[in-house]
Amino acid sequence: MARIKFNDFREPAAGEAYEIAFDYLMRSGAVRDEYETFIFLAQRLTAMVEQGYSNRILMANRAISDYCRAGSALRGKADQSVAKLCYSDKRNHGP
Repeated sequence: MARIKFNDFREPAAGEAYEIAFDYLMRSGAVRDEYETFIFLAQRLTAMVEQGYSNRILMANRAISDYCRAGSALRGKADQSVAKLCYSDKRNHGP
């Protein structure tokens, strides 16, 4: 399948943030539908550009977090698979 590209001419970092977020979500197995994921990320990143964000890492992390939260909310508490996949890399750094 051809990969969809995203770019916002107002802020080049948004396109880079999309690539980072989409790649992470694909590798984690959280993407069920590539087109829906593209639409979701594009909407979130466009909103961030409109709010003045320009840091690609911050934008990518927020988009990933929003996607994981939205996936959990849409599927209900019975199916937390997206949240588990999205947050499986969290490590316990405290006692």
